[in-house]
Amino acid sequence: MPDSVTNWDSSDNDKSLSQKWKENVKAGPVMDEDDFVINYIGHPVSGAWYYTLARNDGYDEFESFLYSFFISTFVWEYGYEAFAEIPSIQDIISTPVIGSLMGEGMYYLEQELDKNNGIIWGSSYLGNISYFFLNPFGQIADGMSTWFDVGATMRFETYQPQSYMAQTQYNRSLNKPNQFYNPYYGILINFEF
Repeated sequence: MPDSVTNWDSSDNDKSLSQKWKENVKAGPVMDEDDFVINYIGHPVSGAWYYTLARNDGYDEFESFLYSFFISTFVWEYGYEAFAEIPSIQDIISTPVIGSLMGEGMYYLEQELDKNNGIIWGSSYLGNISYFFLNPFGQIADGMSTWFDVGATMRFETYQPQSYMAQTQYNRSLNKPNQFYNPYYGILINFEF
């Protein structure tokens, strides 16, 4: 998008991406000057989509909020977007908070649509469009399953490295507390052929 919309400063193009990211992360978060529509509509809608992805994968309301917070804060604000601008206080708050409230409403509407067999005003076409806007990530996974004749699911997952599991078993055998804790976090996209 143009600088007039994003308010990204492209004047320091002589710096490397890692240099820009380090400087922006170190300087933030700050109140940004993005348009109202970006901060309080665009970002919350993104947060709602993150939320519905988790909610449709079986997470409860609080876990889905945490997922939305994690993705919006660490993957977006302190991840991708930090290469271009200083992380934003409004985005860190509005994306997961307003987004989760919107997301729960979207999840509810999707459940109601399911009860009506995906039909709105007698039209399955309107139902399909609604499904996409209520849960785009889920619809993309479903589309991948159909197009490529594979089962595709997306979910957020935490897991322990094998070394941690071995250390835990060893500590238990000696009746010692765990000595370290190092979980990994990620989005898992599963393809079943």
